[in-house]
Amino acid sequence: MKGKILDTLKKPDEILQKSLKSLSQITGGISNLNFYSKLKSEAKGKTELTFIGEKKIEEVKLQLFRYNESVCEEREGISDCIAIDPANPSYNNWLNIHGIHDVDVIENIGQVLGLERLTVRQVVDTTQRPKVDDYEDYIFFSIKSILKDTNHHLKIEQLSFVLGKNYVVSFQEEMGDHFDHIRNKLREDLGLVRKRESDFLLFQLLDAILDNYFESIDQINQEVALLEKETLTRPSQRTLLHLEKNKKDVDKIKKSLGPFKEALTNILKDRTHYINKRNRKYFRDLKNSCSNAIEEANSTYTTLESLTNIYFSSLSHKMNETMKVLTTVATIFIPLTFIVGVYGMNFRNMPELEWTYGYYGIWAIMLLITAGMVIYFKRKKWL
Repeated sequence: MKGKILDTLKKPDEILQKSLKSLSQITGGISNLNFYSKLKSEAKGKTELTFIGEKKIEEVKLQLFRYNESVCEEREGISDCIAIDPANPSYNNWLNIHGIHDVDVIENIGQVLGLERLTVRQVVDTTQRPKVDDYEDYIFFSIKSILKDTNHHLKIEQLSFVLGKNYVVSFQEEMGDHFDHIRNKLREDLGLVRKRESDFLLFQLLDAILDNYFESIDQINQEVALLEKETLTRPSQRTLLHLEKNKKDVDKIKKSLGPFKEALTNILKDRTHYINKRNRKYFRDLKNSCSNAIEEANSTYTTLESLTNIYFSSLSHKMNETMKVLTTVATIFIPLTFIVGVYGMNFRNMPELEWTYGYYGIWAIMLLITAGMVIYFKRKKWL
């Protein structure tokens, strides 16, 4: 990891190009937001369900786990997975969907589970702010997953969850490995997942997403440690570019963690009947972990702000040192320039011009003046 970060820091041209690309992405992002807003308005006007976001995979894929303490069945394929039976109290169900761009598939799932049309609309809208809604028959939970990719860029994905009496449905924009360890727990009957209700599964899924936040913050902190050393020893333009990039990344993390914590607070405050009493402690722990992540993100942002200030202070100090040297040199040459100017005048009756040792005398005087001024400046600690 450290080697990859160092390789990135050693490529100022690439960083500059990426920064310019980021600027174009920002302006492009603004135009995308305007486009999405227009799309949402048109969809509401036509009372239609419309996918709003970027299509990240070609084909929608579904995976269904039916499990209890003794058995675990796994299904794949749209027809098998949509045949979910949440009314059967003998099993808990976890339906995971990769790809939310196919509105017909998402709408069919909503009809099978009896989801409100507003819920389905929020699932297919990736511009939604993280939130939690408590309905009569289920809870809807929407959050952002943030994880750094191999190029140290933040990868943001919207995930939605629906928690019912005996089921959890998770909606992902693309294929990912956020929940592979949870699938393994279900298959191998590890931990408490198969022994607890479906709300415990939701806790596990949310905890996995929160781990992504901690991992992203940790990667940023590793890069900040290298940037701190560079800022204190050899700051350059690429240093500032990296500092600003990381500040933007941390700011995105903070903006996503805030609503995440707010949603967890609402779940605990409302005391919904879909969160069992014995499982509420896990959601409280999740909320505390979210608070810790926010504090760590704030600390990282403060460090980046301090390094930015140190960077500009260092540049100012270098500028002052350069100006001091130039001023000292100019001051030393002022009397020498005066002497040379006097003896450069074209007068015939200048006594020193006829003196045999006049040339050497003037040199001696100029050298004495120079030496005297250097000694004086050093005693005053100006040099």
